[in-house]
Amino acid sequence: MLLRNRLHDPDIMIRAGMLTLIVGLFAQRFIHPPSDFWQGFVMGVSGSMIGLSIVFNLRGLVLHRQRRAKGE
Repeated sequence: MLLRNRLHDPDIMIRAGMLTLIVGLFAQRFIHPPSDFWQGFVMGVSGSMIGLSIVFNLRGLVLHRQRRAKGE
């Protein structure tokens, strides 16, 4: 119930997007596993986090534009 309410708040969506972007970039930069498998895993997770940040930020911008169009 709480998550459903927050998915319609553009500020929360943009914050979540920025958080996932930071986590994804820090994972790429500062985590260096020893084996090839774990290097690929970390790169996959960081790529997914960066992709989620794009989705969250775009959704936040769309919600912000819709809210502005309604005049709230």
